[in-house]
Amino acid sequence: MFRHRTPKGSYECTVSGLRWLCERDVILKYHFRNWEPYSQLLKDMQYTQGGPLLDITMELGELEEVHLPHFVCLGTNPSLRNEMKVLHVEEHGVSLEEVHEVTRFHAKILHPKFSAISLILRLLSWKVDVHCELMLYLTVIKQTLIPRLYLFPSNPGQIQVRDHYYRDDLN
Repeated sequence: MFRHRTPKGSYECTVSGLRWLCERDVILKYHFRNWEPYSQLLKDMQYTQGGPLLDITMELGELEEVHLPHFVCLGTNPSLRNEMKVLHVEEHGVSLEEVHEVTRFHAKILHPKFSAISLILRLLSWKVDVHCELMLYLTVIKQTLIPRLYLFPSNPGQIQVRDHYYRDDLN
């Protein structure tokens, strides 16, 4: 769970990659959510996840802009920008919102309304390049070094879960 109290200005969380711009003091609270409950829904809609699923709430104030992190590599196919939408997961279903601007690692939304929210991408084909993180874990069992190598989409939520799993496993 992340909680930030910020005065007027522009900010970025170094863990989640979430960016925001506010004109007044705000208190912003958010955490990562699991994509699994929505995987069939995305498939039925012919979309795929494009970034972490963040559950965001405002405790005080409003944001002028929010920049959602994404891991879609636009360099190989710039037209993918047009296929990106913002998914809002609400109590009574989901809704889609247009993205105002897409940069290499973020999608900008003006005057956002919050719920569980993420960037999704319409599947035009099954091949979409993504930015990834490489993680290497080493374990020693009976004097044998066992490497485990993982390649994750640059999704801090997934990386955080995997890192937590291995830290618990080592203790």
